[in-house]
Amino acid sequence: MKLKNYDGKCVRIIASSGEVYEGVVSYCGREYVFHEYGQNEEALLLVPLLFCKSDITDIVSLEEVNGPFGHFSDRYGLLEKKCLEWGTDLIEEVFDTENDIQILRMLTCMNDNFHSLSGRAVRGMAPWRSEKSTRESEEDEDEQGPVYLEELERMLTSLVKHSGNDDVIKAAKAMLERLADLPLALPEANELSSLKSV
Repeated sequence: MKLKNYDGKCVRIIASSGEVYEGVVSYCGREYVFHEYGQNEEALLLVPLLFCKSDITDIVSLEEVNGPFGHFSDRYGLLEKKCLEWGTDLIEEVFDTENDIQILRMLTCMNDNFHSLSGRAVRGMAPWRSEKSTRESEEDEDEQGPVYLEELERMLTSLVKHSGNDDVIKAAKAMLERLADLPLALPEANELSSLKSV
């Protein structure tokens, strides 16, 4: 399989783990991947996940698919569910793509799984933004990540102000309204940090 042929295309990736991901990928050459990730092979980046060639069992172009969800098989997929599970930082990476379709899929996933999102919500910003080093925060990568409300509200407000897509603006406003209804008695980000260190 020639990964370079899929650069900028909407694809379905079947990972060696058996998991299936859909989205628009960017090709990453061997030198770049080695420099940035320490892997000596070419890869495809499906923000925020990197799939090295050895991680991919199969890849299918979805460019010719035009169903009820466009090129996709559903309103959102495993990628968006994983980003929601991992927490605010991964959600931010999706929002930073400025890809309206990917952002809408993420917002739809957040809306449909609001109970999960709100169950991990804490007030404030991520503690490592000011207190913890990057190295310390990376130790928790495999855990479900908290949803830091101040960060999430900042991201959504930015989408409302700067997106040129009416659907993105509408969905971001609706999510801000749902977040505003969360109870005030949620834990603070620094409380979560102290609980982890006990």
